[in-house]
Amino acid sequence: MSESSKVVSLSEKSAERSTVLAGKAMVLPSAVAMLKEKACAELFERVKSLFGKVDDSLFAMAERAHGQEEQDGLFQALRLLRVERRNIAENFIGNVQQAFQIRQEAQDTPSFAPDNLSLVHNDDLEQLVAADTMVASAKRDFAEPLTELCLRLDTLYSVKIYDKNNPLGPDVICDAFVEAIQPLDLHIRARLTLLKKFEQLVMQQLRGFYDFCNQLLVEQGVLPSLREQQRAARQRPAHSTPVSGDAQTTVGTGHAAAEGQGPVASGVPVSGHFAPGLVPATAGMTPMPAGDLLSHLGALQSGAHYQGGGTAQLLNVGELLQQRLVEANQAASLAKVDSDVIKLVEMLFSFILEDRSLATPIKSLLGRLQLPLLKVAIADKSFFSKGGHPARKLLNELADAATGWQAPENYESDPLYREISQIVERALNEFDQDIHIFSSLLESLREFIARERKRAEMLERRVVDEADGRAKTQAARARVAAVMDALVAERDLPPVVQDWLNKVWNNVLFLTCVKEGTDSEAWSRDVRTARDLVWSVQAPMPEARKQLLSLLPTLQERLREGIEALSYNAFEARNLFAGLKEIYRERFALAQRLTEERERLVKEQVAREVQAATAVEVVAETPAETAKIEVVAESPEAEVALAEDRVAVDSAEAKEEVALPPMEEIEQAVAQAEVAPVTEEQQGLAQLDEDDPHWQMTFRLAQGSWFELKRSEEEQFRCRLAAVIRDIDQFIFVNRNGAKVAEFARLELAHALRSAQLLPLDDGMLFERALQSVIGNVRKKRSEQR
Repeated sequence: MSESSKVVSLSEKSAERSTVLAGKAMVLPSAVAMLKEKACAELFERVKSLFGKVDDSLFAMAERAHGQEEQDGLFQALRLLRVERRNIAENFIGNVQQAFQIRQEAQDTPSFAPDNLSLVHNDDLEQLVAADTMVASAKRDFAEPLTELCLRLDTLYSVKIYDKNNPLGPDVICDAFVEAIQPLDLHIRARLTLLKKFEQLVMQQLRGFYDFCNQLLVEQGVLPSLREQQRAARQRPAHSTPVSGDAQTTVGTGHAAAEGQGPVASGVPVSGHFAPGLVPATAGMTPMPAGDLLSHLGALQSGAHYQGGGTAQLLNVGELLQQRLVEANQAASLAKVDSDVIKLVEMLFSFILEDRSLATPIKSLLGRLQLPLLKVAIADKSFFSKGGHPARKLLNELADAATGWQAPENYESDPLYREISQIVERALNEFDQDIHIFSSLLESLREFIARERKRAEMLERRVVDEADGRAKTQAARARVAAVMDALVAERDLPPVVQDWLNKVWNNVLFLTCVKEGTDSEAWSRDVRTARDLVWSVQAPMPEARKQLLSLLPTLQERLREGIEALSYNAFEARNLFAGLKEIYRERFALAQRLTEERERLVKEQVAREVQAATAVEVVAETPAETAKIEVVAESPEAEVALAEDRVAVDSAEAKEEVALPPMEEIEQAVAQAEVAPVTEEQQGLAQLDEDDPHWQMTFRLAQGSWFELKRSEEEQFRCRLAAVIRDIDQFIFVNRNGAKVAEFARLELAHALRSAQLLPLDDGMLFERALQSVIGNVRKKRSEQR
């Protein structure tokens, strides 16, 4: 498996740990050393136990795999994990042990950093979401024992211990396992299954582990009464003096507000430790629970944070949260996974608001979905990895419906703009935590789009049918002309045969080409009929007499069928058949005369040969008499030879005259026929090489693709490729309403693409394109930083 398919660490801790190891290892307090030994032993046993479960799951998945490649990958992963299970467990424990070497860190780490988003590939995104989800769940479910462990360790280390650098925190444990399996070449499904089992058997069972660790420290005399102090602090009224020292950070984060009391959903009352607003994660404050963050975002969502005028805006959610907490005189910290999600959604909407395939008023409307979709992403981490998520589908279909839309002068009254505006308003006003609202909005949008497209498709179908019919007519005439040129060129045909070809069979071939095409059996039959007709009046006689006699009945029947298919005038049809009949009568009479002449010549030759043989038997008395006999004997033979030579020459001339092209040659001429005449616009265009990228692009354009067409600086509009008329290599473009706005021959289209007169628009799924762009940008930034 490529490196890109391996899980990337949730943080940059591996680099930090390497820096720690490069120096001298710190000496741990005895209580910490004891905790390290026993906690790591406990984790080692837990990790070893999960491999049996993973083995069973992978085997069952491999048996149900849909393809051979997937099945092979799962079986390979199963074998690899059986071999490497002990190494994985040991590396996992080694990583946890390294986390106990804690050094002082800078406290001014920014809350939002693009490089915190460990995104390099779609597979990595799935794994990142899986890991972040299990960490966030552990922090939420085991917040109390985890906080106790942080406070106890804080009294033992010389540096501040908080959630992020806790050597036994969920971040460290998850990171340690992720890094232990990172070098393994595992199928993505096997890797995700391994992480899922780790979550079920280790991360979800951490309450007992943290209770065990706290009890070990209590037995060592580390804050033995901490739990009672915390319980008393929670029961103390909110206006009383806060708990002194680090215990201040353990106070519940917004209990009353979460229950609907107070103006702000969550936050810690401001003390001497924290200023109002968002507190950096490195400050040691317990992160705001996801439910409280959703309450804040819901309040922001219902507020008015957008300017008018159709301007696309990107919200800075961090600043909005900061203002909200400052106004309430409260402080709060964001969990890393939540801050990453906020940053990721901002990056996604930044891409959406810069996408040139959407008009500015539409981008302004879609931009208002930033807070609702952020709430979805906070509440449901599968939002990024689940392609069929209803919120993603709604955003994609809104963008798809608006692709190619151009803002008219009074665009607020445009039906599509009004529909999208109503859907966005409903999402802002009605969405709280129930994502089914997006399914309802999606259904409403689809009904509207179906009605709109039905009207546009009717007009578009007429445009395409008209162009297709014109193209078929044009191509058919060119191909029929190619057949006629191949059969008639440089031939002296009888007038009646020329009438048959020009008045009848030209039209028969045209209709067959339009209805059936040149690949049909009917086309081949009709072309062969025309060829047989020409051959029948030029065949050498009497040599072709028998062949012509066998051909004429079927030829006459095919000619009659053609006459009937055209509903040809009956009187003219009788004249055409009568004319053919007269030609064939003359040809057979000629054949009879030639046959009789040859028979007469043969008889005369035989008689002369007999006479010559008799004369030779008579003994010649003188040389003169012998010479007379030889002359008598040779003269008839010479005459016969001359006659035969004349017949042979006549025959050769006849054969040369009727040397018709074979059917394969006629079909090739049809295929090479110039079906599209060169227009004046094309005459001025240079021919492009076959490997020219814009010429090649014309063969890859998909029907339905959107383009921006620039006829001039003042005239620019969007159009869609409605059809490619293959017969004449013509491309038809229409607008959103289905009306034709442009048509190009292939060469014209290639030059339009080359000169940027025609620019392709990205009309794929908007969310997926935005996500891919964000991933690519992060990969580029991370590679540059290396």
